[in-house]
Amino acid sequence: MSTRSRVRVAAVAIAILVSITASLAQGQHSLQGKVAYPNGIAPPHPVRVTLTFNGMSVYETFTDLSGRFSFTGLHRGRYQLIAEGDDQTFETTRADADISAFGAAPQSFTQNVQLRLKAGKSVPHAAVTSVESADPNLPARARQEYEKGEKDAQDNKPEKAVTHFREAIAAHPQFYLAHVALAEQSAKLNRDADAAGSFRAAIEMKPDRAPAYVGLGVLLVKQKKYREAIPLLRRSLEIDKQSSTPYLFLGLAEMMTRDYQLSEADLLRAYEIGKPTIAHIYLANLYDLKGEPAKAIEQLKAFLKENPELPDARRTEILEVIEKLRKQMAAKR
Repeated sequence: MSTRSRVRVAAVAIAILVSITASLAQGQHSLQGKVAYPNGIAPPHPVRVTLTFNGMSVYETFTDLSGRFSFTGLHRGRYQLIAEGDDQTFETTRADADISAFGAAPQSFTQNVQLRLKAGKSVPHAAVTSVESADPNLPARARQEYEKGEKDAQDNKPEKAVTHFREAIAAHPQFYLAHVALAEQSAKLNRDADAAGSFRAAIEMKPDRAPAYVGLGVLLVKQKKYREAIPLLRRSLEIDKQSSTPYLFLGLAEMMTRDYQLSEADLLRAYEIGKPTIAHIYLANLYDLKGEPAKAIEQLKAFLKENPELPDARRTEILEVIEKLRKQMAAKR
């Protein structure tokens, strides 16, 4: 098979992902909420919250110091929130969120997520106190600037958010969450060098926390710097094995560097944890590269089944790829 034909499925994957994400991002409504323990207290550490639509990841964020999260730019529809567990005390918890807006005016919706305890577990004793006192060294000004930055980030005002996060860091240079938030907003502004610098600063101050490793790894994958991204994503998984995002991007990076065996394992794990349906597309491309068209067809069919509202043009593209893969199988007989 020629190189051109082998990258065909990958091209479709990129087209589908960009098309769906761009379509959803053109909305004007917002969704906010809070992740909390069963006793109502916010977790003392950031919790990854993923927003999905028809099984496909749309946006991802981390909770702030008070357990809050928000997503903006949404269309009407039924979404799902996924708050990731810690694999020790709490399970990964899902909650449905309906954006049932009427009229042309932007509307805000709220959906909280209460983390579920694993069988036989109880709320940690440390969780009986407010997260506001979790970092006694955090100056009031740093907290205030951070919260202002979070508000601007929620309102899709990255320039203003960056200013506030920088002020928070100036008031408290070891403010890990502010460095991560600054990196995320810088990346949103396509200031990749600034984003990478902030992620690296966060990693240096707290090398035992996963979010900055994930953020930098994902940034490098998007820049097609796959070999640089791989060790960062692997390190994040040494810290936290319950997040689907690093597995997904690690599997993609490994596929692009031709480490097919590890790529398959990591992409399958990504789907097992968070059910991101784009994993089917990546796996289809992987199996095509490995010369296993039957498995590629199986993954593409699974993607179509789990995305019933896929635009007709994208569905047709995938069906065309399936037909080409079938012809490859027939030619080998």
